[in-house]
Amino acid sequence: MQRLFVVVSMSIALFFLSISVALSQQTEKYPTKENPLIINEKQKTVMIYTEVNEMNVHQYNVHWGVVFKGGRFQDRAILRAYVNHLDFHDALIKIGAKPGNNLNKDTIGHYVAGDIIDIKATWPGLGKELSLNEIFEDTSGKGFEIRFGGNRKASEEQNTGCITCLESCWISISSNAKYPQTHAFQRFVNPNSKFRGKSNVLLGEGKPVILIYRLASLK
Repeated sequence: MQRLFVVVSMSIALFFLSISVALSQQTEKYPTKENPLIINEKQKTVMIYTEVNEMNVHQYNVHWGVVFKGGRFQDRAILRAYVNHLDFHDALIKIGAKPGNNLNKDTIGHYVAGDIIDIKATWPGLGKELSLNEIFEDTSGKGFEIRFGGNRKASEEQNTGCITCLESCWISISSNAKYPQTHAFQRFVNPNSKFRGKSNVLLGEGKPVILIYRLASLK
């Protein structure tokens, strides 16, 4: 009887140990607040840690998707990133992504060039990856074709913190080629579209969201 008790106790202990190890491994494979950027050059992926800005789940904005929390426009983002925008640019270079660098402040009506980047969202416990269409609303309905615009110099000079803009942008590191570059006045009176986080998915101020950036040819 005592032997049976010892065997059962050891089995229970091993069971809980295996759960603990599995949870630990799941956490470690994702970026965190303390380590917000993970680059996998072999798999050609860049993962970043972001959090929900709940204000832009309940109200629309005209193009701010993902912005570094230390940037000038962090309050306008749907998702605030903990990684610096310039570090994000350099991470995409490390995985072999080629920037377009075809836009400037005067290229109104043009579309961002550069390698297409497939973006998926997940978080610990979700168990799957979601597309941008599944986490962001787009009132005009054209959707998302995110390209590596580059723009490192402009991004550094302007310090907006923009990592992923939801229309073509001459400052953001990556942006959406489904919509052309526009200017502030036109965006105010007749925006390309309006965007916000989907409340049934992203509801919750500060909710962690892991974004996975992959070269589209490798998804």
